[in-house]
Amino acid sequence: MKLYRFFIEPKAICGSEVILEDKNSVNQIRKVLRLKIGDGVLFLDNSGKEYKSVIKQFGDSEIKLEIIEVLKNKNEPELKITLYQALCKKDKFEWVLEKGTEIGISVFVPMITERTEKLGLNRERAEKILKEAAEQSERGMIPKLAEPQNFEEAFRQTYGEKILLDRSGENIKTYALRPTGYALNVFIGPEGGWTENELQVAKENGVKIISLGPRVLRTETAGLVVAAILLN
Repeated sequence: MKLYRFFIEPKAICGSEVILEDKNSVNQIRKVLRLKIGDGVLFLDNSGKEYKSVIKQFGDSEIKLEIIEVLKNKNEPELKITLYQALCKKDKFEWVLEKGTEIGISVFVPMITERTEKLGLNRERAEKILKEAAEQSERGMIPKLAEPQNFEEAFRQTYGEKILLDRSGENIKTYALRPTGYALNVFIGPEGGWTENELQVAKENGVKIISLGPRVLRTETAGLVVAAILLN
């Protein structure tokens, strides 16, 4: 039987119990799912651990559960992808967060480029989307969401292998991916594409230019395609 999954704060785990006080989760279990004493729930503390629990007591504003088994989540990819996504319209960027989480992206960095038109980001809503997508896709950890960064700032503060998506680059089919267990930084441009200056800056900073082929993909599609290819 599939168990409902909830990410919780580590402080909610008290010895062999989970004391759930988060209003949203309590309401979801009590009023939406209508779970009862003895029903099972799976909790995650965002460390990769899973706590298989059963409900033992409903309080006025909390739920107490008994932990019956601690497991290790096996759904986190060994390849840790950080997606540097040029900010775009609200619905498109939120779609990237949701689907990118489902695919297995580890970190999202909103990026401001020369042709970026949308600069704002509703962080509270974005983090809610990440949490719900991680629960739905049975991830063991919620992807991180960094603060927006300027294009050149992102390059200079990034360590490890870096690839940038552009039609002028090497086809991804011939891209030599290193063994799993390392970090990869993927840069995706805005709707208007990269400027020549940005491509030059990327090359000067040791970024490998990669192409997905002759067809032009939307900015909200490109990063997800790259991640899907590399994570599967």
